[in-house]
Amino acid sequence: MKKKLIALGTLFAICLSLLATDMVVKQKNGEDWKINVDDVEEVFFEEKANIPDDSTVVDTSETFLRFKILSDSTAKVIIEKFNSKTSYLGHDSITIPEKVRIKGKVYTVTEIGESAFWGCSSLTNINIPESVTNIEKNAFAFCNSLTDIEIPEGVTSIGIWAFYGCSSLESINIPEGVTYIGEYAFHDCNRLEPKLLIYDKGTKCYGWVGDNKKCTKVVIPESVTSIGRAAFTECYNLTSISIPEGVTSIGANAFFNCESMSSIEIPKVITNIEESVFVSCSSLTSINIPEGVTSIGKGAFSGCSSLTNIDIPEGVTSIGKSAFYHCNSLDPKILVYDKGTKCYGWVGDNKKCTEVVIPEGVTSIGEDAFYFCTNLTSIEMPNGVTSIGERAFEGCSGLTSINIPESVTNIGEGAFEGCSGLTSINIPAGVTNIGESAFRGCSNLANIDIPEGVTSIGVSAFRGCISLTNINIPEGVTSIGEYAFYDCNSLDPKILVYDKGTKCYGWVGDREKCTNIVIPEGVTSIGRYAFYECSSLTRINIPESVTLIWPYAFAECKKLDIVIDNSRNKVSSWESSFNNCKSVTWLKE
Repeated sequence: MKKKLIALGTLFAICLSLLATDMVVKQKNGEDWKINVDDVEEVFFEEKANIPDDSTVVDTSETFLRFKILSDSTAKVIIEKFNSKTSYLGHDSITIPEKVRIKGKVYTVTEIGESAFWGCSSLTNINIPESVTNIEKNAFAFCNSLTDIEIPEGVTSIGIWAFYGCSSLESINIPEGVTYIGEYAFHDCNRLEPKLLIYDKGTKCYGWVGDNKKCTKVVIPESVTSIGRAAFTECYNLTSISIPEGVTSIGANAFFNCESMSSIEIPKVITNIEESVFVSCSSLTSINIPEGVTSIGKGAFSGCSSLTNIDIPEGVTSIGKSAFYHCNSLDPKILVYDKGTKCYGWVGDNKKCTEVVIPEGVTSIGEDAFYFCTNLTSIEMPNGVTSIGERAFEGCSGLTSINIPESVTNIGEGAFEGCSGLTSINIPAGVTNIGESAFRGCSNLANIDIPEGVTSIGVSAFRGCISLTNINIPEGVTSIGEYAFYDCNSLDPKILVYDKGTKCYGWVGDREKCTNIVIPEGVTSIGRYAFYECSSLTRINIPESVTLIWPYAFAECKKLDIVIDNSRNKVSSWESSFNNCKSVTWLKE
């Protein structure tokens, strides 16, 4: 045997001299061993020679854990599906390997994937290898038997909700290298020591960890420059907080529902008030917005029911919808900003909004501007307004008429939805699009003139306008959304065809009167919900020009025997196109 090995070694050495300079040997542990042939003097083989296995490598066949390859050298732990067969439910102790062999190739485990151990309520111990740098969102959410966890020093990122609801967690270390912790990462971890969590070399404030009830007074260190999203969410007992002047950003929802906080000083360097940052701070009576602020996010002060005064700096160019919604202690008035060009809408008690004159110079009316001002009976808009925002007058049931200036070119979605008292309204000639639900539920609107320039009518645009007796569809209209005229039962009952006779919207008017239909030649498509719930429809003639029948076009037409001529053209449809029809026959199988 020894002679054979010496001969084999000699042959191997000869081969090396003939081969390229570099040679790669595949080891047992799956890793490659690169050899420079020029450096080889002799080759020896020993009968019992063995390359040792790398103990940190685990083959996928040897573990119940699942992995996803990230790169040529890295992988992450994943959960394939949210069910008991493929999740890790039932395991009380898990060790994540540092390296994993997948189909013969070794990868370093660097991440714990989204929701990987979500809901593993039996898990009491988890060992995370030093190779991990990223813990993704929901990774250990609701592991409510986990009492402690050691996060490796190499971790730089902890995702949102990562340890949410780990109600037994008593201790956790945050490595120095962590530069990101997502919102709610430790929310409802009530057994953790209650304290402020500061990280990234003292520059970032995650917020409060541990029992929120024990958060009463907070002093944020001078080194902090940012306060995270949802940092003090639902800290109901927080009465005072000191924020250093060096803080440049305060995340969305940071003080959500801090109902005991009566005052707060916002640092002067702040330029943006994030969305929902002070939602339901019901004890807050006043707040000073710094002069450098240029934007106030949606819902920023919504539900601050004790707020009596607020000044909007001149530099503010954007105020999000519902920023001051339900701030009923504010002086009731119209709020105009950005050098008098934008109308936020009404602030203060909505019940006191009865008559409104929007000042000259205003060019846009914001989203939700007069949302559910049910006592509003009169509004005047200057000629110069070009845009009416989404839901601007939704629920203003006291309005009977409104004069929209000719300068208006855009009417947003739901702009007049639920204005049940409205009997007439003009749409300016410059409007090209009637948005989704724009006049939905205007139950007293009898007629409306759609300008010739309109090209699209949105989903449910006039739905529920039960008094509407007449409506014109301009020749240039190329799109009508489903349900646009649904439940407009006072309209002349008929088929509505548009876009130069190529598109069939469907039935308008009382659906009970839809019994026998002939769709005109030239129609190529029949719209979504076109004849939906036309329960009296028994017969329909579909021309051979039709090539497309959208979902639910004839759904719930329970008496309909439908014949589709597809002998010349292929007709595309969905199974739902004919849900609960009596029968469907295709002329060509």
